[in-house]
Amino acid sequence: MHHQLATAFVATGNRVLFVENTGARGPRRGDMGRIRERIINWLRSTRGFTEIQPGLTVFSPLFLPFPYSNIAGWINRVILSMSMRKWMSVARFHDPIVLTFLPTPLAQALIHDTDPILVIYYCANDMAGSSPAMGKLRPWEDLLFRRADLVIAISEAIRERASVFAKHVHVFPAGVDFAKFAKAREHAPVPDDLASLEHPIVGYVGALSGVMDQDLMVRLATHMPSVTFALVGPRYADVSRLDACSNIKLFGARPHDEIPTYIKGFDVALIPYVVNQFTDSVYSCKLNEYLAMGVPVVATNMREIRRFIEEHGAVVEIGHNATDFIDKVRGALDESRGAKQQMRITVAKRNGWDQRFVEISQVIEQHLTEKLTKREDWRERLIVFYKRRRRHWVRRLGLLVAGYLLVSHTPLVWFAGDQLAVRHTPKVADAIVVFSGDGESSYINQSYQRRTLDAIHYYKSGYAPLIVLSSGKDQTFSEVEIIRSLLIDRGVPDRAIKILEKYPRSTFENVSFVKETLAERRAKSILLITSPYHSRRALWVWRKAMPELVVLAPAVVDTPKASPQWSASVDQIRVICYEYLAISYYWYKGWL
Repeated sequence: MHHQLATAFVATGNRVLFVENTGARGPRRGDMGRIRERIINWLRSTRGFTEIQPGLTVFSPLFLPFPYSNIAGWINRVILSMSMRKWMSVARFHDPIVLTFLPTPLAQALIHDTDPILVIYYCANDMAGSSPAMGKLRPWEDLLFRRADLVIAISEAIRERASVFAKHVHVFPAGVDFAKFAKAREHAPVPDDLASLEHPIVGYVGALSGVMDQDLMVRLATHMPSVTFALVGPRYADVSRLDACSNIKLFGARPHDEIPTYIKGFDVALIPYVVNQFTDSVYSCKLNEYLAMGVPVVATNMREIRRFIEEHGAVVEIGHNATDFIDKVRGALDESRGAKQQMRITVAKRNGWDQRFVEISQVIEQHLTEKLTKREDWRERLIVFYKRRRRHWVRRLGLLVAGYLLVSHTPLVWFAGDQLAVRHTPKVADAIVVFSGDGESSYINQSYQRRTLDAIHYYKSGYAPLIVLSSGKDQTFSEVEIIRSLLIDRGVPDRAIKILEKYPRSTFENVSFVKETLAERRAKSILLITSPYHSRRALWVWRKAMPELVVLAPAVVDTPKASPQWSASVDQIRVICYEYLAISYYWYKGWL
């Protein structure tokens, strides 16, 4: 239906931007195929946009699949709105008519941001009632019913619900591409995999999902063992019970262009849905497709099927319960194919998509004319524009201020940094290892002075007989040589100092180089002296590289207080963010 509308609008001289589904529920385990396909489509496109044919552009956006998360929704809205507005500007696409099948918060936000001249909600099914997981959609759908200029309902049940909120509601059931089905009926052969089955064949086309009454299908197959049941469609539910029936054949999904040829091979076609509140609001798209092929149809007792018979006559048989359903299928098999065939085809033709689209277009034109007549002049529109812009910038400024206060005047930064700082109780060890260079709290490369004081303190306190110096900075005056001179000046003997001559480019290399020295001296434990926010990452690298080595990272002179701090400097924020990014990178590289 989505594709029929888009191509029909293009065929009548309109330009169409078709935005692919942005999701109405959270991700599930079986969605990986869809996610992979969306990513591939985006990579093959121009920033997500692909011209399918002149006048028809498809936008395949990448987005965070959490439709009811405020944070994810805000991020998605910013990125998608920016992309769509940029395309609209470049393509000179303005004052659009927006027609949406999706009432989610993101869809409504994007509608608002495109500043449409007319908003149409095409309610193709009761999405909110389809499952408990979709229940969150109900208030958003009610809101869209109110906001939309026009609501198109696919069934009478949906019209009744929409009319509670919406002023303008019209019912337009799904139509059939009659020409395509007529051509297949007259000329196309039945597919080999279906033609090879024994007749009679009772068939179904559609998703094998929760709406299919599997109990009914199993009972039908059991009571009619000489009949072959052909089910054509993708599997969205556990169908092991159906698969276990020897006379039920599962064909899986088939391209829609092949569907008419499969229906042509059916002796009877089925709509075996569970009857409940959700399916009572469903107008089955396959109904007119079956009729267009002249095939007898048996359906369960759904509201829209009853309404269809009242409007078009007895071209469909209804099974009021399982026993009656089986009897109706038997009766349809006994019917001569030509008896009611032409009546079914005639009814399908009256429900052809071409006629349906003409009726939809007339309603849209009517509401568009009324909207343009009532629309404010340019002065009022300009005032509204600046009001919106003012609200937009006020919101942005508010977010910036809130972000600034949250970061600089709450313990948030302290808490994030406190997870990085290690404060082990020092114990006697074989060596004191000093990591200097990048990693100090300010990144000005003056931390060697503080690391010198730390090394002197722990050496003179008797915690280790050896100090190993390593620096990631290769400067004109070697940093480790400066530290060495300061240590000797403060009374540390030269024989107790070991300098690493290599200059590592990362903490990982630093650990790898020092590891050799420690192995030569058969060290079993060390005190690690490094910048406080760097201690957690360095400790994890040591544990990965030398799990047998006992590594303690005691507090140093600039270790932040353990009690919450309610302010933060830009340097603290910068180094803490850097450390978290570095930890992520090291985890990706397998160094932690």
